[in-house]
Amino acid sequence: MSESKKTEVTMPEAYTDTLPPEEISDQLAPVIAELGLAENCRQLAMEGWTVVEEVASQDFIARFRAKIKEFGRGANMLLAKDPIFAEAVLNPKVMAMAEFSLGRGSLLTQVACTVRPKGSPGIALHSDQAWVPAPFPAHNLTLACCWVCDDFTREGGSTLVIPGSSKFRRPPNPKETREKAGAIAIECPAGSIAMWDGAVWHANWLRTIEGERVVSHISYSRLMMRPIEDYSDIADDLIS
Repeated sequence: MSESKKTEVTMPEAYTDTLPPEEISDQLAPVIAELGLAENCRQLAMEGWTVVEEVASQDFIARFRAKIKEFGRGANMLLAKDPIFAEAVLNPKVMAMAEFSLGRGSLLTQVACTVRPKGSPGIALHSDQAWVPAPFPAHNLTLACCWVCDDFTREGGSTLVIPGSSKFRRPPNPKETREKAGAIAIECPAGSIAMWDGAVWHANWLRTIEGERVVSHISYSRLMMRPIEDYSDIADDLIS
């Protein structure tokens, strides 16, 4: 090819415009401001967790709690089982936080629930994206959104989290799992959503009081991640 016919090859902007994990995009910034989520974005990026309060009416939370109780402990694939889960999945504050944490086009990966009565054992300290080889990438891969239907307290068996542990970019080792150094209880009122990223170390406290801890765990992932749950066989019915 002659010099006169050569064309210059340039790198598309799409390859170079990735934002730092803590930065809010220009497109998302007005939504974050309108919903009052700027501090939640900062905390999620810096500490790996946050709590968004007053995400829905008390009537919705009461109906949601009752529906979770119908399905019982450890149920999953719930998007296909009742329309109320779709309302939760598409909550505007959740959608905004998922876009901030996971980028545009994030995917729904799981809709599950748990009911923990007094004496329910805690789960081991872990990070949700532990199937990804360490070191984890700088940008978050998954976001867990725990709908709190009963007040979260330590004695009530709330989630425990080790703030800032996502910066290690790996799962905890056995010694760290046993000691849980720096762990705090996520405490918040019913009607909140406790959120944490895929790298932060978390577990839950033993419930020592009467009653039950009723929650729905709705998780999202980056666009290139394979969802845990597969709704492809009923996708058209869900969309319609």
